[in-house]
Amino acid sequence: MIVLTGASGFIGRHLLEALKDRFGPDNVLALTSRPIVGVRCVLHEGYSHFANLEQVTTLIHAGAFTPKNGAQANDWRSCNANVLHTDRLLSAEMPALKRVVYLSTIDVYAPGSLLSEASPLGPASLYAASKLYCEQLVSAWAAQRGAVAQILRVGHTYGPGEEAYQKVIPASFMRILAGQPLSLFGEGSERRSFIFVKDVVRAIAASLSLDRDCGPINLVGGTPVSMASLVEAIGVVTGRQFVIERKPASAAPRDVIFDNARLRSLLLSQETPLLEGLGEEWRALESSSGR
Repeated sequence: MIVLTGASGFIGRHLLEALKDRFGPDNVLALTSRPIVGVRCVLHEGYSHFANLEQVTTLIHAGAFTPKNGAQANDWRSCNANVLHTDRLLSAEMPALKRVVYLSTIDVYAPGSLLSEASPLGPASLYAASKLYCEQLVSAWAAQRGAVAQILRVGHTYGPGEEAYQKVIPASFMRILAGQPLSLFGEGSERRSFIFVKDVVRAIAASLSLDRDCGPINLVGGTPVSMASLVEAIGVVTGRQFVIERKPASAAPRDVIFDNARLRSLLLSQETPLLEGLGEEWRALESSSGR
């Protein structure tokens, strides 16, 4: 039996459907704060109440406070709740539990030009610090229980459903739908490593087959794209005309790119092409907006 937290979140919604398809709906439980139609649910009541988890063998802990914008990254109450809820979850009565998959974040790393799992850690926000501490909680719990703990650090994920976050891709789509110009700072040369949400889900599902703790694995894209190239790709998939407003950069361009060799060797051999993933996100957003 698999129990999933965070099943109503951006990644969690996609992951829930994939787990039901792969393992059957009777073998998946959503541990949630409110019922989800079409799935077996256990209400945790603020991570203070757990019931009917005796048969659970695998826990995927995707539920957490995730900042919707930069201003929320140091909301101390919300960030502290990540630690508190993880502690309560690991303390719950799940006698058959043998595997925990914990979704962390790439924000645990110190800035660098090319990041990998071997890069120095240096969380710059309370949110990132809370996720790193939860990684350590999960690993310590697994060591004491003789269980498997797999840490997956999720990177810049895009796809249908991310519009709840103030990120560059959904924000750009929303501005196009509203007939507003897109902003490009400086030359748009800084690069990012984006990964499609369904690739993240495929990697998480594949991690359930690992027979040991393989150490942290970054779920990140392997093909960096500049902001200028991203805007160009957005134009291609939307097929709409829009104005680009060039603005001076407030700081020197800083790349955030990754070596995702461990991801490719262990969990995900092939990524969704950027234009394909952007097209799926655009169609979903365009359809839901009616514009």
